[in-house]
Amino acid sequence: FMLGGKAKAQFYAVKVDVLGLCTTTLNVEGSMAIHNQWTLHLPIRFNPWIISEKSFKNITALPGVRYWLIDGYARGWFFGANAVLTSYNVSGLVGDRIDYFSTDYRYKGKGYGIGLSAGYSVPIKKRINLEFEAGVAGVYVDHDIYSEFDGRACGYQKGILPVPGKIGINLVYLF
Repeated sequence: FMLGGKAKAQFYAVKVDVLGLCTTTLNVEGSMAIHNQWTLHLPIRFNPWIISEKSFKNITALPGVRYWLIDGYARGWFFGANAVLTSYNVSGLVGDRIDYFSTDYRYKGKGYGIGLSAGYSVPIKKRINLEFEAGVAGVYVDHDIYSEFDGRACGYQKGILPVPGKIGINLVYLF
């Protein structure tokens, strides 16, 4: 966001993923236009909660860019690419195998990857938009595995996993 060049009709935006808030994930995203059809984005997501013996504690950053088919932040389609940087401690997930996130284990580690997304923006008022976005990512995970029953270390896993990337309904305020 500290790049020096000015774009024609430069805009800044602050966003909140309403869908993410419904899953108790605190989030905010800052973005700026760097050209008529290109924008830079920095979403940060944080979930510190344990709910009903399920935990998806994480802090995640998804810095990236978007290409807009018309103009940045205008009504219409956009396509994005982003990095994925995450630190997590998850448990109580559905599954029955140690290597694919099971209810019997807790996973604590880090992940790094890249993702692609597509979405559609709808202006609601002069400075407020609603965005719908969905994407996929490939994430290299590196985590320790612990038993949910007694907390003992059960193993270690690393590898690349396909995961849902940016999925959200964003409420956007434009500056």
